[in-house]
Amino acid sequence: MKRVRIMLENSVTVRMLMLNFIVIFFLSCEKESLSTDPTAVDRMEEADLKANKNLYSETFEFSAPVYDIAAAPDGSILVAVNQGDDRIIQQIKNGSLRTMVEFQTATAIQGIAPIGAGNAFVTTGGTDLAEHGELYRVSNGKARMVADLGAYEFENDPDAYSGIQWKDQLCEAIDGFSAGPQNNPFKVAALSGSTALIADAAGNTLLSATTTGDIDWVAIFTPPVDENGDYILRWDAGDESQSIPCFVQPVPTSVAIGPDGYIYVGELTGTLAVEDGLVPIGLSRVWKIPADANKVVCEVGSGPCQLLIDGLTSVIDLAIGPDGLLYVVEFDENSWWSSFYPPLPPAGGTISVYELDGTLVKVVASSLSFPSAITFDKNGNLWLLENNYIGLPGYPPTVRMLEY
Repeated sequence: MKRVRIMLENSVTVRMLMLNFIVIFFLSCEKESLSTDPTAVDRMEEADLKANKNLYSETFEFSAPVYDIAAAPDGSILVAVNQGDDRIIQQIKNGSLRTMVEFQTATAIQGIAPIGAGNAFVTTGGTDLAEHGELYRVSNGKARMVADLGAYEFENDPDAYSGIQWKDQLCEAIDGFSAGPQNNPFKVAALSGSTALIADAAGNTLLSATTTGDIDWVAIFTPPVDENGDYILRWDAGDESQSIPCFVQPVPTSVAIGPDGYIYVGELTGTLAVEDGLVPIGLSRVWKIPADANKVVCEVGSGPCQLLIDGLTSVIDLAIGPDGLLYVVEFDENSWWSSFYPPLPPAGGTISVYELDGTLVKVVASSLSFPSAITFDKNGNLWLLENNYIGLPGYPPTVRMLEY
């Protein structure tokens, strides 16, 4: 399922695909029907984009999907709002909200990484057969596409054709997707003003991309393993003449660069087989990758990648705190499935903090409502995005400072 697209797609508001009780959730950005009165249209769009701020708790509420937040050098918090085809990066500063830049893309912003005052890298989501998914550089109030991540996946598909080639493209033909390359650029981290690292959730890779359009894979992530160390099987795409094993997909969603220079990547983890209960609880991991890594395969027990933390559930973001520790966000203790599957109610998400050797320090917060991203401002305050956009009434995306 590499495509746990807790996300966004181009032209539908919410799609649920259920095959033999296998459900994969898509969230899309779709413009609502508006009055034909131009004045009314303007008023409605303005109201829809405006965040409602609770003056007492400094909580900002949004009525359009938000998948990531990030702290800028000036202390403001950048919020990537997805309104239809419009992408609006807004800034929270001194208790108020203003627009930094507005532009249009086919799919929603999923990751944002500041690279200086008024500058940032932005990733947009992928679609079936890697048709979309780009890296943008925002500067001087404008955004330009600098790297076509979808085209790279379509031409290379590293987890299928590079490294140990653990995935067969036929294994993508499930949950409403087509056999072939799939991508979903999610969170992004800036290595410099010209180079970004991207966790491609559907590509099962960590990518490096530059502002000149150069793209390559840094790491390939492998399926979770069972108690015997074998990849966990989800289904078989073969027939009577040939077996084509299809494994549970790792789905890397998040990336952070540590003060030690190492790269940290967290996994969401895809759907299990029907006989295994579908829901991937306790199978998500965090990997630690050397700064100079180049085309490495992250596999348990081998290679330069270190399995730093395991036993987690639906990791959706990572951040390095001002204390130099690693903060890990788990979307919900009942996994990402609880955000759309009524028989499995949400149990609450968690933020935990770890030493850079993987030792648990403490749980910062629990019972959170679908925590989706965190960031630290220049004063060391922890900011939290909850309810990125799960399509349920009463769960609007909210951004607030979290005391702990």
